[in-house]
Amino acid sequence: MSQHLWSSLRRLLATGIDAQVLKTGIAAGTSWYLAQWLFKTPRPYFAPLAAILSLQVSVADSISKGIQRVAGVGAGIAVAIFAGHFFRLSALSVGIVVYIAVFLATRLHMGPQGIPQAAITALLVMTVGRSASGYAWVRVVDTAIGVMVAVLVNALIWPPDATKAAETAIITLAHAVADVLLSIRQDLIDGLSAAEANQHLLRARHVDESLETVRDAIRRAEKSLKWNVLMVRRRRRLKTLRQVAIVLEHTLSQARGIARSLFVTVERDTQDPYLALPESIATQLADLLALMGSALQTYIRIIVGVHPDAAYQLEKTLKQASKRQRLLLQEIRVSAGDWLDLAAVLADIEKMTEDLLVSARLLVPLVFPST
Repeated sequence: MSQHLWSSLRRLLATGIDAQVLKTGIAAGTSWYLAQWLFKTPRPYFAPLAAILSLQVSVADSISKGIQRVAGVGAGIAVAIFAGHFFRLSALSVGIVVYIAVFLATRLHMGPQGIPQAAITALLVMTVGRSASGYAWVRVVDTAIGVMVAVLVNALIWPPDATKAAETAIITLAHAVADVLLSIRQDLIDGLSAAEANQHLLRARHVDESLETVRDAIRRAEKSLKWNVLMVRRRRRLKTLRQVAIVLEHTLSQARGIARSLFVTVERDTQDPYLALPESIATQLADLLALMGSALQTYIRIIVGVHPDAAYQLEKTLKQASKRQRLLLQEIRVSAGDWLDLAAVLADIEKMTEDLLVSARLLVPLVFPST
């Protein structure tokens, strides 16, 4: 029976029905059943209502909204009981009670769920509760059951996990930085013009949007895992992704620096790029950027956990890059001209090399725990 049920649920999910929709139905039905079974409430409609409204995208949100609802119910009941000693039921008394409930809930910062809940509860207890014995108690119990069921269903059944989206955003950012380096490399081979260098600089700055996407994705992932005690491995994965995001932020900054320095270099002579950047130096620099672009692509393989040999390949590529840096620096030193801007390019590449190498060595035991 249970196997048939789970296979039916999988088929429903395959048709495009969101897991959150199914979880809402499960939480509503379960809370109704528990309220009837535990407290013999004949029609515990407040339990599924609380469950529906408390089931949020993340467990942390479910807990927050649930606490607001329970607090709002408590405040509304307190206001209604207190007001019942002084007012008879009338349009004026209803208005006063609702005003006091909203005022109190607002002053106590009960949030967007708690404030209207306090007003609704005060209204219902003031009106319906007068003729229904134990109404206030039932209201509190049903709401508490609904909230607890919503939290448990959210945490245990298809628990929310946004780490995959964060990983995808990080991979997209790494590819974008690698593409900037490789596109500069191609134009260096063909003879980098000032206009092309400016386009590469603008493109590198445009990648900042991908960086902001990564930050937002990590924040959403952190929120999705908060208070979810069962997602220990995913929290470790998210910690790894945060470290990767910091490294990629540095590499993006260095790629911008490379593009900016090259633009300043070739802008000195817009008629003939090779006067500002000799062909031999441009060719060696293109080879160096090709290695860095390849290193970033290998770094992506480490992030996604393709194979631990990727770390060895990355270290091999970065050693080749370091060797080419030294050779290029030697040629720059013996060449006539002012090469401060190219020295800045090499400094950025050296920083990128160090960041990727150190990060890869730290990531391998986290991504591949058995190695």
